Amino acid sequence: MKNYMYVIALLSISFMSTDIYSQFKFEKPSISGLTGDKEQTESSGNPADAAAKLESDLRSALVAVAKADELIKLAYGDKDGAAQAAARADKLNNGGDVKGAIEETKSSAEANAKLAEEQTDLDAESKKKLAAAIPPYLKAIYKTTQLSKSMKDFADEAKNALKEVSTNPMKLRKVQKSLSTGMMIAKNGPGLIKGLATNGKKLVTSAKSQGVEVDDDDVAGSI
Repeated sequence: MKNYMYVIALLSISFMSTDIYSQFKFEKPSISGLTGDKEQTESSGNPADAAAKLESDLRSALVAVAKADELIKLAYGDKDGAAQAAARADKLNNGGDVKGAIEETKSSAEANAKLAEEQTDLDAESKKKLAAAIPPYLKAIYKTTQLSKSMKDFADEAKNALKEVSTNPMKLRKVQKSLSTGMMIAKNGPGLIKGLATNGKKLVTSAKSQGVEVDDDDVAGSI
């Protein structure tokens, strides 16, 4: 039981404590119950549905990141990395494992930052491709930050389910089964989002230092 409560706390605190919004000047979304507003959201009464919605939203965000990631890799001439990103998007679209995709996405973001740091002699065509690839990549990263609503909904339903378990321990197995995916996302989601933002910032900084034109206003306008 303590493990479940810890994950809920992680969801509510760690996700909002990252500095992803300030790094890219994103507007932090208002989340009822977490950001001090008084709006109340109705419980659907079905934690499994909330977990499924969270997984669906995460899957959509990961697909967007993978597709944009492919463009970044192609701009740097990393054809193998681009192929892997495209394959990841296809796999996710066909119901592939989300947990594995989270780890692959984080590793790929680190690789992008490394490519940007190491490749300091980009030709004009590569710079043009990179300038075109960065806005959709940052837009995809921003999309992951918008998981906050689904994460909050899941947190509410999970806490309600745990209250039921405290009064009826026989429901524990059912709760574990229905919430396992949501709990996994709650545990790994904040790290994914922070990792994408951190490495995305490194990518943009390196690209700018190499003369790649990245218009902050254009990026913000694409979100």
